[in-house]
Amino acid sequence: MDTHHRLPDTRPYPTDAVKNELLIHARHLTESTSKAQTTLAQESLHSSIAQMLAQNHYTALSVALSMASTASIYNTLWQSLIEVLQAQKSSEVQWLALPVIVVGGSQQYIVLPADIPADAISHVFRQQSWIDAWKSITWAKQLIDADTLTDIKASQWFKAKQSMTKAQQLLDALATPALTLASGQSVQVFYALGFADSSIQPALGAPLGAMALPLMQVWQEKLAVKGATLFTNPLPPLPPLAAMHEGNAMRLRMACDVFTANAIRAIRLQSPRVGVVIATTAHGQLLFGFNATDSAFELQQQVFTWPLTPADDLDVIVQNFIDLLAECQVENIRLLHEPVDNISLLPNYARAINMAGHNPLFNMSH
Repeated sequence: MDTHHRLPDTRPYPTDAVKNELLIHARHLTESTSKAQTTLAQESLHSSIAQMLAQNHYTALSVALSMASTASIYNTLWQSLIEVLQAQKSSEVQWLALPVIVVGGSQQYIVLPADIPADAISHVFRQQSWIDAWKSITWAKQLIDADTLTDIKASQWFKAKQSMTKAQQLLDALATPALTLASGQSVQVFYALGFADSSIQPALGAPLGAMALPLMQVWQEKLAVKGATLFTNPLPPLPPLAAMHEGNAMRLRMACDVFTANAIRAIRLQSPRVGVVIATTAHGQLLFGFNATDSAFELQQQVFTWPLTPADDLDVIVQNFIDLLAECQVENIRLLHEPVDNISLLPNYARAINMAGHNPLFNMSH
């Protein structure tokens, strides 16, 4: 099976060369061929980012992230920023966030209980070697939504890792909007945010493994509310910027899974075969369109839109989607080799089979 899908990457990466020392270091890091070069570029990048944040002059960092010319350069910058914001010495504070993706179904608008079940979470992790550090975490007053986490700037994280007092000040200043479910189906991500000393670092990014199910049960019970059906999917604890990226990616993937299952079910009620079209738009979006294969059974096209970030791996997203279609026994897939101008111009399957493209299940192209 082809995992490089020949889907045009239409993300608007800048093509102009920019004189920015962070971009120069990041490019050296992605292109370096020797261990010594890699170490030097990494140290230079870390030290430049730390210096900018310490002096509160982080315009060059914003420019570097917005002007990265490839996904690998963007990811190198992003990963370096995450590393700089970690506790580097024992006197510094280590921040962490636990993403929880919530798939909700409700007949009406509902407010979810938002306080963090710290003792229950600690109990799940009680077998781990870092449990003592876990018990010393200071948590936010309640779960926060994705917008609240995104609104915290890199310079604020940098300042808030300098001491417990500064960390507490950031927590106290956090907005705490209500966690809500709109009526109908929704997929959201919420975060349990906290800080501890640097001894918590081994816990960050450690796979949940056997802890995944009990942790899911903690959140299921905590968020349960009358009038709503919830399914929760917790991710491992991560540094906040990493948690934000992973949480958003998993939220989109689960939203796509729910949309796909609903679309396939609806089409199969009226037509024997489902046809799926995969394309990118000219403006950096990924589209998955669902319809009947035969224009005689043509229905209203259902389209899932995935807004691509500079850090996304396009091939991985598409491969996960194709694996999902294979599980749902959908074989009529058309991956288009040319982008479409916008969502409304995505062709249905019956038209797409006459356009340049191929079926990625069979790796045939023409």
